[in-house]
Amino acid sequence: MTVLFAEGVPELFAGLPSKVQQEAARKIELLPKAPLMFPVRRRGVMRGYRYFIAGWYLFYYSVSSGEIRVAAIIPAAMRRA
Repeated sequence: MTVLFAEGVPELFAGLPSKVQQEAARKIELLPKAPLMFPVRRRGVMRGYRYFIAGWYLFYYSVSSGEIRVAAIIPAAMRRA
């Protein structure tokens, strides 16, 4: 499987802290071997996309026949109680 990045995602990735980049890179390397290993977002704008967490960021991706597309990197924030 091929890992592709949506427009603008490489630039966002380059602007992340190096620890986050390293953690995300390790997880992205695993995706071709086990693309369904991370959960699917059930609600919200990114509903239907799979995601993983690296540092304080959510990485959203989709899986289709033969390719994995990293669609977005979004800062994670806790909801207020």
